[in-house]
Amino acid sequence: MLVKSRYLSPKHKKIVDPVIHRNAYFAHPENLLLAMMTDHRPHIRELGLRRVMKARAEAHPNGQIRRFKVPAKLNFNAVEYFDMIDWAVCPISEPPVIKAMTDTELRDLITTEVTPTVTFPKFRSHTQAVERHVKLVTEAAIAVCGQKSRDGFIRARVASRQLMPTFESKRDFSHFTL
Repeated sequence: MLVKSRYLSPKHKKIVDPVIHRNAYFAHPENLLLAMMTDHRPHIRELGLRRVMKARAEAHPNGQIRRFKVPAKLNFNAVEYFDMIDWAVCPISEPPVIKAMTDTELRDLITTEVTPTVTFPKFRSHTQAVERHVKLVTEAAIAVCGQKSRDGFIRARVASRQLMPTFESKRDFSHFTL
């Protein structure tokens, strides 16, 4: 996307670049490290492994929580995906999906002749409850303006729903009296 956006006119780049940067979660060092470790080029896999090992060595022993933040600055003229960020400036942490892998397992993964296929754990993100809340936030954004107003709208809806009786079965409904 970055490479293709360079063909835009300066006027359009001025519009597109802030949007790309604001949504640059793809350029977070953890995501780039995972991509590097499964790259088809062995030297890129080796570079990714060295950076993961360095992140493991520098990890805080007290279990300090890492902050997942969009990189402060993107290199919009990058030709390769791993050049999108300045590795010397960005704080690098080990991707959580490979924390359970030992150093030996990682080295074995990287040293294979063929492109490694890694099966990362699946995390459920689109449950029915999540979809319900997405709908609620969307309704709030349509109905009111401002963060406080949306928050009040959402809280009022949730409180209203908690006041309403719930019927788990037909038997509950038949025993309900007003």
